[in-house]
Amino acid sequence: MLEEYITPSEATPSRSGLYANQLPGVTLQLLDDLTKDEQEDFQEFWNDLYARTILNFTDEVQAKLADKFHIDLELVSRETSKFLTTSNSGGFSGVKLEYTLPKYGKVHVLTVEVYANDDIEDAEIKFFDTDSGGALILTKTVDLEAGLNTINVDTDFSVDKLFIGYDADTFDLRGSENKFFGTYNSWSKLSCTFPCCFGNSQGSATQINGGGINAIYNVHCSIEKVIEQNINIFKNALWYRIGLELMRERILSDRFNRWTTLTTERATELQGIYITECEIKLSNSVRNLRMREDPVCFNCKSSVYSVNQLP
Repeated sequence: MLEEYITPSEATPSRSGLYANQLPGVTLQLLDDLTKDEQEDFQEFWNDLYARTILNFTDEVQAKLADKFHIDLELVSRETSKFLTTSNSGGFSGVKLEYTLPKYGKVHVLTVEVYANDDIEDAEIKFFDTDSGGALILTKTVDLEAGLNTINVDTDFSVDKLFIGYDADTFDLRGSENKFFGTYNSWSKLSCTFPCCFGNSQGSATQINGGGINAIYNVHCSIEKVIEQNINIFKNALWYRIGLELMRERILSDRFNRWTTLTTERATELQGIYITECEIKLSNSVRNLRMREDPVCFNCKSSVYSVNQLP
């Protein structure tokens, strides 16, 4: 979502209209000089630095939001299925997760488990929006061993209905049924509903065409989604955060000598400037957020406004 939102220079047009080399003390030569021996080129260095900037910036936004809002980061944590001793019968099979997500909510699938009757090469586990006829979001291709297999997914999904499945006509897995937990509103071996920790919402897990998938997942409030959907408000703070990361890289780098144009002393000075500017811009950005559209994830710690009534 934030790819090429800010880029090194106008040679790669940015979505924001901001470029790293517009920052004080930042030049394309500096970025090139900072490229490490193990990095293929300047672009790989930039990609690594930009990814690190997003991670650190996300942590800072979360800390700032916590000053203003009560944040419920995890809403639901569950797994879906237990395996049978019999093989699935065929066709596209799996498990469907369904929620009405809050605006800044995501479903995060940690792992999926399958039980293979034999060794299988290049087994495809697919993730769809809604059902097997919906948009394909992700495919995990793995080699399975006979027995229980755990497949790492570690991926966020921003859909209210997520179907995780496989083609049972192409390889042989055991079928599954819903696991039972005491918090269900209704339960059967094939379909169940349960209360969620947001409003009066419910979630559900449904075994499709014999199942065959155990999904371990949680529903959480995503600070990344807040940033992505309000990036125009955060853009100046992110810009200065890039400058901060560059100065830290310059200070810690061993690729320079005392004759370098951007000295360590000057980089340290610029780092202080960037810290101050990033703090100001980020505080202003968070101050402008109201978050009324998602009271599930974000509840204000104080009154948003007050009205004086005349006697």
